[in-house]
Amino acid sequence: MMSDLTSIIKPKKCCCLKDDTCRCKEIKTIQRYIRTWFIKINELAIISYQKEHITYRSINVFTEKERSKNDSNNKKREAIIVSIINNKIPKEYYIYSLRWYNLKNTIDLFIKNLCETKNIIKVDSVSCIHKGGRNSSYDFKFIVNKSEEFLVEFKFNAYSVNDTPQFVSPMKPSQYLESSYEEYYYENYLTTLVNEFNMSLPTKEEYLKRIHSTNPKCVKELQDKYYRGCIKSSKYSGKENDIDFYKASIKTAKRSILNFISNYDLVQDKLTEYLVGTQKNKNYMLYKDSNIHLEKINVDQYIITEITKDPKGSRYIAKTKSGEKLKILMRWKNGNGIAFPCFQIS
Repeated sequence: MMSDLTSIIKPKKCCCLKDDTCRCKEIKTIQRYIRTWFIKINELAIISYQKEHITYRSINVFTEKERSKNDSNNKKREAIIVSIINNKIPKEYYIYSLRWYNLKNTIDLFIKNLCETKNIIKVDSVSCIHKGGRNSSYDFKFIVNKSEEFLVEFKFNAYSVNDTPQFVSPMKPSQYLESSYEEYYYENYLTTLVNEFNMSLPTKEEYLKRIHSTNPKCVKELQDKYYRGCIKSSKYSGKENDIDFYKASIKTAKRSILNFISNYDLVQDKLTEYLVGTQKNKNYMLYKDSNIHLEKINVDQYIITEITKDPKGSRYIAKTKSGEKLKILMRWKNGNGIAFPCFQIS
């Protein structure tokens, strides 16, 4: 794209045709406007929001769909949305870019539709508080006319919540189970895995206290070895013992989940309470193909009436009051059998 524009910008010699087919004057005018445009966009201010730096080209995160970059891209998308709503984006962005202009209009339309759900016709002011993070059940709080509040969850590349790989990921899954999966894993699987590879076993007390985080110090030795054995990791060593440990961890985690689900049930009422509590009053902001769709939640979708087991699929299946099916997958977020056990619910 850039090389094509460069070839347009670069002045060419006149075609020297003597008849009316010569278009050199028009071409030079276009080239002059494009050169001016390039200069202008390169002079646009950089906006800083928390740890994110937003530039004119940051708009590209709304077309980027590479899964390996999804976390970093999603942080950038959320930072852009907050900055647009809070009027932190210079107006020149919208003047020099149709994509920035269209994104702002699409967000404005979403807010208009959101306000209509509470019969708000006149909008004098809108501000946005960025929540997000593992400890929050929504991404944004929109405040309209300094009084009306909307809890908003952002989902990228989806027309509907049903299109998303998960809508919620509860931490500390054992609080919704009739027995502790973390204790079960420590006592029946982790000890065997550690002994097999002559590694250090953290105390049970420390393990249960720290395991629900991204990089628990108590399993650092195990986590480092796990990623040294993962070919997709930047820490990949290629050493046979590391690869064997990586494969054994995956196998151990899968077997532990299969056996646990076979023997223990979900506590239906507790999980229902969590789902209703985190999903009620929530509005989904669904972005796909340059459009933003609004989806509101029907609480009956999260009131569980029946649960079945699918041990081979590492999940429970819940039927809800509205007839929906929820897939409650048990998984590890930061290394299979290593750190951060959780549910992934879709």
